[in-house]
Amino acid sequence: MLDTFLFLLIDGVTNGAVYGLVALSLIMIYTVTRVVNIAQGEYVTLGALSLASALSGSFSVLSAIVAGGIAAFALKDVADRRLTATVSIRILLLRALWILVVLATAWAAHLLPGSYWLAVLVSLVATASLGTLAYRLTVEPVSGASPIVLLIVSVGVYMVFHGSAVMIWGAEPRSVPPIVDGGLTLGPVFVTYQSLWICAFSVVAMIALYLFSERTLIGQALQATAANRTGAQLCGIPVSVAGQLSFAIGAGFSALSGLLLAPLVTANYDMGFPIGLKGFVAAALGGIVEYPTALIGVLLVGLTESFSAFQISAFRDVIVFLMVIPILLWRNAVRPPEAHEH
Repeated sequence: MLDTFLFLLIDGVTNGAVYGLVALSLIMIYTVTRVVNIAQGEYVTLGALSLASALSGSFSVLSAIVAGGIAAFALKDVADRRLTATVSIRILLLRALWILVVLATAWAAHLLPGSYWLAVLVSLVATASLGTLAYRLTVEPVSGASPIVLLIVSVGVYMVFHGSAVMIWGAEPRSVPPIVDGGLTLGPVFVTYQSLWICAFSVVAMIALYLFSERTLIGQALQATAANRTGAQLCGIPVSVAGQLSFAIGAGFSALSGLLLAPLVTANYDMGFPIGLKGFVAAALGGIVEYPTALIGVLLVGLTESFSAFQISAFRDVIVFLMVIPILLWRNAVRPPEAHEH
């Protein structure tokens, strides 16, 4: 009995670490842009499938699409007649460097199939860049719209990403090898190295984001934008750039979640949406604005999923998703929403 309990406990913590990255992404994006990003789980899918594709030696189609999108927005930006020649040249040079990084990493992975860390780099670079493009294409034009409009926009992005994943990689699942095979025995329980990597990566990512937010000028600018968007704009902070950066960071963290989870469940086009919803359930415990509270949420979701899978596996996801209703009711009771806050 103790063996089973410890196994489920470790499994729940591992799941919670994965959902924690998605919850972190949702909170980062919502606080800066006020977008409840329904499409966040699709970055998990794109990250996992990009990793599988890069490991097989295929040139990353996602990287090519992203490079084309960066080029298109570069041309759009320099076409703005209000820019000086110097600024236009600077934009072109920076975008050319960005495109070079995206394509160079994809080409290197194509030449060196099976290179795990290079494939990880390709996936993270392409998916994070896609987050920026998604913001510019869908959110930026309607950034002043109501939250419900932004929510509908994110649903549309989810549909496009979901369909694109099927078109690019097909419906068949793709196996991804673990970072390290094997595991170790902790008392009566065998723990795989992949589970330890997941927990370690999640902790490092959270600490890195905290240090970025608290110790860097860019991170403090994002915090200022999250606290008061209008005030940040009056202080000279480009809120559009802050939105792009928040989407890039959110996409990157969700992609990392997909990279870590893919060896355990196989990469497939349908894996992202349930993970995104579970990340939302965890983030909802903190009102989608308080990450320390959301940490409790991710552990609660992970452990609930693990123990319910042991008892009534057919209703595992149902039980987790039903948690969002009491959580939202509780959040509304402890801190009623302010109608005119935004």
